Amino acid sequence: MKTHISREDLLKGIQATYPIVPTKSTLPILSHLLLEARKNNIHLASTDLEVGISCSIPAEVFEEGAVTLPAKRLNDLVKELPNISLTISAKKNQQVSIECEQGLFKILGLPKEEFPNLPHPESQEVLVIDQGVLQAMLSLTAFATSKDESRYVLTGILFIWKKEWLRLVATDGRRLAIIERQAATEGSTEHQVIVPLKTISELHRLLGDGPTVKISFRENQIAFDLGNTARRISLWATQDSPSIRLDLKANRLILSKQTPEVGEAHEELKAQYGGPEFSIGFNPTYLIDVLKVLPDEEVTLELPGPDRPGVIRTRDHYLYIVLPMQLNP
Repeated sequence: MKTHISREDLLKGIQATYPIVPTKSTLPILSHLLLEARKNNIHLASTDLEVGISCSIPAEVFEEGAVTLPAKRLNDLVKELPNISLTISAKKNQQVSIECEQGLFKILGLPKEEFPNLPHPESQEVLVIDQGVLQAMLSLTAFATSKDESRYVLTGILFIWKKEWLRLVATDGRRLAIIERQAATEGSTEHQVIVPLKTISELHRLLGDGPTVKISFRENQIAFDLGNTARRISLWATQDSPSIRLDLKANRLILSKQTPEVGEAHEELKAQYGGPEFSIGFNPTYLIDVLKVLPDEEVTLELPGPDRPGVIRTRDHYLYIVLPMQLNP
């Protein structure tokens, strides 16, 4: 393997794949990045056996080949090099040389054969959606997933593909967020798969550089081809007393909180409301999470009654449901 590549391009590839490399693992190979030189590109890949990321960067390839290198060592080295051209070559004993004007650096790698095969769902059925749209959909749902690893099924986002619609659903058992958008399709089969939050976090980080993302499904795998204010009141909520009080009155919404060891807060907001007066309690975090990601200046909060879930619904097919909390007498 021998290739000529710019330091800037190589660093971009490393930064795209490095974040999922596990810091501790019983398999030493998982702490490595796979580098494959083919035609006019270097392909980089990483995996933790749950999530896999691969990307391609342009390079001048003199001799094709592949090797794995310790991810942290490679990342630390390339970050410190100046923005100049690098020559990367690998010998049969897995010793890799990185050469530039400033010097020669040698890193011992591991054989490509030890690196796990990344899943490549091969399907004629593909969903194509704008990267910015999918990124916004993730923002509107990811926060509602459960952080309790014992409830694994709730720690991810449910992707539902029905004809020309993509729907994302997230819940932690106390709240529910649903968003759907139209997308172009190359197939007609309906699919459902739960995508783990770690995958969601990495996907959200990578989205935005290209126009569209292609989503393909295969059994239990999913692949993403990227081409290349209630806030003030919540400060008074504590772990032992996490709810805030909402009082609905004619054209008014009153938010309040009393915490003996902290103090009390009271704020009155203008609202369009003409129904019966009543009070209801909510965990303020569950309201803040959704308000932070909604782009609208005004929202519609449906409150059917003091013991019924609250609902936030938008005109563009977004639904968020949150369970109420018991108010202290």
